[in-house]
Amino acid sequence: MSDSTFFVSAAAVRNLKHSAQYRVSGVSSSHLSEALASALGFKTHAALRAALAGRTTIEVPKPSNARMVQRLQELGHNATPDLRLVPEFEHSYSPFRNFPLTKKRGVRWMGWRNLVVSAINAGLEQRLFGLEPSDNWWPGGNPHSQLCKRHVYRFELEDGHAAVAGVNAISGDELTINVVLHPRHEGIEPDRFNGLRDGDAHAHAWVERRLGAWVQDGGEDFSCKRAVQPWLAQLKIDTKGYSDQGSFFM
Repeated sequence: MSDSTFFVSAAAVRNLKHSAQYRVSGVSSSHLSEALASALGFKTHAALRAALAGRTTIEVPKPSNARMVQRLQELGHNATPDLRLVPEFEHSYSPFRNFPLTKKRGVRWMGWRNLVVSAINAGLEQRLFGLEPSDNWWPGGNPHSQLCKRHVYRFELEDGHAAVAGVNAISGDELTINVVLHPRHEGIEPDRFNGLRDGDAHAHAWVERRLGAWVQDGGEDFSCKRAVQPWLAQLKIDTKGYSDQGSFFM
């Protein structure tokens, strides 16, 4: 995983294609599929489909409009170089400001990242949710985000450090994740965190699933006791089929 790649599911590929269809006319569905595959670093759409076969997500280069336009031209279309059919995910997207992705990743960011990633990994392992839109499998979950009810689950970080997390689905097929490290008692609800008297650390994040699978940049809500932060930041926790940073959408 690097700053130039992201994870995509079959559903995300369909959603990217659907979005591109609104931005171009006179291109057949098959040609648009070929062009999108090229944008994602594949020679053919068949190669992209083969890579996704039997896998929830795959790591691919971030979408390139230049590659997509070039492929459309090779297929006989009069596509201009300035055509923008897909988001390239180099920045975040909001009505107010399209800010670049965070590059500085200090101790505080790493502590937040590790607590969030551990909670997401645990939810995936417990099959409470998945990385495709509507994969809301927890008790109270529903394929339709607006019908979901939040769910609380427990897990452990390395060496048996206890944590409790809460998950819910919100608009755009995103997940909202709250997690508390070393909760003080069984009744702690992560999304109703009352400060560090409830636990040694609290983190919140949004997980994108519609256009790919990643933790959205810009949502780094994090509280942590000073004595715990260095330990939390140094943990080596790999993501499982998603990126630990990507574009924020509003």
